[in-house]
Amino acid sequence: MYPAHLLRPLFFPVLAVAGCWALLPYVHQWSNDYGNLLTAAPAVLGIFLLILAQVFNQGRTGQLVLLVILSYGFIQWRLQSSLDEPDTWWIYFWFTLLWPLNAAAVRFLPERRPFSLAGAAFPAALLLQASLVWLSYQLQLLADLREWVLTFRDQSGGGHLPLTGWVSFCLAIGLTFNRLPRNADIPFAFAAVMILHGILFFAFAIPFISLLIAMLSLLLLFAVLLISNHQLAFIDELTGIPARRALMNDLKHRHGRYVLVMADIDHFKKFNDTHGHDVGDDVLRLVAAQLGKTGGGGRAYRYGGEEFTLVFPAGEAQQFHPFIEATRERIASYPLVVRNREQRPQDHREGKKQRGNNATSKTLNVTMSFGVARREAGESIEALMKRADQALYKAKRNGRNRVEDAV
Repeated sequence: MYPAHLLRPLFFPVLAVAGCWALLPYVHQWSNDYGNLLTAAPAVLGIFLLILAQVFNQGRTGQLVLLVILSYGFIQWRLQSSLDEPDTWWIYFWFTLLWPLNAAAVRFLPERRPFSLAGAAFPAALLLQASLVWLSYQLQLLADLREWVLTFRDQSGGGHLPLTGWVSFCLAIGLTFNRLPRNADIPFAFAAVMILHGILFFAFAIPFISLLIAMLSLLLLFAVLLISNHQLAFIDELTGIPARRALMNDLKHRHGRYVLVMADIDHFKKFNDTHGHDVGDDVLRLVAAQLGKTGGGGRAYRYGGEEFTLVFPAGEAQQFHPFIEATRERIASYPLVVRNREQRPQDHREGKKQRGNNATSKTLNVTMSFGVARREAGESIEALMKRADQALYKAKRNGRNRVEDAV
């Protein structure tokens, strides 16, 4: 993953943390006149987000929403007394220790709807933890443990986050950033929610801070829900480039004489039949990556199957030919190494050492044919795509691995 790919997923998490930093000096000034209304806001927003997570099958985000609203409710119910009281500090100590670990666990849960039998396992685990913390305080045999916990109350350095909490948060954030997927919106948002709650526990004495952190966390998760569902609808999961729905939405909002290119992988069925669908998927990813590098303002889309589309801004078709030809040559000259997956080592490091040294590996070359059509004044999308398809078929008839213009 290139650093540029991280900029968009970072936007909302950075905005949430920056918003917390900006609002923190003023949160204690919130008037008690509308304090009750504000206090109920996280519950209302949280329930709304849980419903969205249920509808869109966003289990991990839904579980973190649940953790945020349960934590906020618990703070309002049980942690409004002074932390100097041993009972309150006992609860607070374990709360700060377990909260980040539970948040990190959510990151690796399977995608199960929050309101389902499988989704109920996480809140059941939270209930079990709370029960164990409460029972352990009631047992006289754990007097030494209670004394040990109280030693963290008077630690130096300021703030209310115990040393164990610092370690727990650092560990949880590190786990969250481990093995980032191609779409890193959810891990970055989860890490930002952890950072926000770290600020909450550190500056716990500030009035209304739990309300501020809960609202910022839920608004961030709301943005992630919207982004995730947009990606499901408009981004092709296999290749990571915009899908057909995104293409049609783009074309509906374009005006003027732009250029449309239909592209098709030559002999793609042969790749699948000869080498299997795994190799076919590798071919699709390779082609998508190279199409995404097309210059001249061209945007790449996966139209469906082995067919892709490039859209260029207004201009003559001929002026974009150098960019299309460069992409065609780049794809044709790229060596695709096909490895024996059954003999691939289980250990990642061992596989890296053997990379390029396996005599059973094969190298394939992929070619594509392109059909170019410039939109005429008043021409419909359907007519334009039909002309681009006809140009593509012409390229196929003339030997493939070439670019042809529509008449």
